[in-house]
Amino acid sequence: MSGDCHAHAQQLHGYLQAVSALKDDGSLFLCAYLGPIAPQASCDALCRALRLMPDGLRLQLVETVACSGVLCTPRQWLLERLGPMREADRQPLDARLFDGFERELAELLGGEPRWYQLVSSGQHSLAGQLGAIWSVFVFGADGHAYMLHCSWDR
Repeated sequence: MSGDCHAHAQQLHGYLQAVSALKDDGSLFLCAYLGPIAPQASCDALCRALRLMPDGLRLQLVETVACSGVLCTPRQWLLERLGPMREADRQPLDARLFDGFERELAELLGGEPRWYQLVSSGQHSLAGQLGAIWSVFVFGADGHAYMLHCSWDR
């Protein structure tokens, strides 16, 4: 099963690379398989994958995270442009891009994933390791966790 999970992560990563190219704003996306663990229990695996010390970091359900930045949800990351070059680029991308991503996830995972976000107590800055603007999400189903690292560093 883990071979399939790694293949799913690669497939999702390819989709995200195509979205990044469409956005053309410097957004970068990384999708990786964290292992055969429940998403809500994957903070240590996530920190290992990102080479972070887990001190002051935790996973929280996306819908309960207080949004304090420009891009707070996976939907915003995929559809909103940061630093548009022209006025025409200020419009969000077509919502079908995110809808397609959600359908792809549901198909690959066999159901709707639960989303968690990496949050920091703010004791130390992660900008040097994760990007000037960043969000890290964990999602999964059936005891398998995946990471979505979104960053912008222009």
